[in-house]
Amino acid sequence: MIEKVGEKIKPKRGGKRPGSGRKPGTPNKATAGLKQLASEYTEEAVQVLVKVMRDNEAPAPSRIAAANSLLDRSHGKPRQEVEISSGKVDQALLQQIENEMMVRLEEARERQRQILIERGIINDA
Repeated sequence: MIEKVGEKIKPKRGGKRPGSGRKPGTPNKATAGLKQLASEYTEEAVQVLVKVMRDNEAPAPSRIAAANSLLDRSHGKPRQEVEISSGKVDQALLQQIENEMMVRLEEARERQRQILIERGIINDA
């Protein structure tokens, strides 16, 4: 919904507006305290991960998860490579698509012209 205020038109609510929101680099006040509290337990959390990783009695999935967590925190998560292969481009199909798009574009332009004529916006010339 749009509201007219003087000469300006403003959206009533929602949407992105210039200058709104938290500025880049500004700490999030809602999570700053939680982050500080959690950071106090970092060393203990790492020790727990090491303990689980070294525990021969722990299930293998738990030990692997602990080891992966330690590696991720010390070296960063590994990049995932994505391989995309494309086959041979069918030029005839591309030409057919282009021709169809040009026909549809011309039809849309003609429909738009007819509507503008019906509404008296342009003259039938």
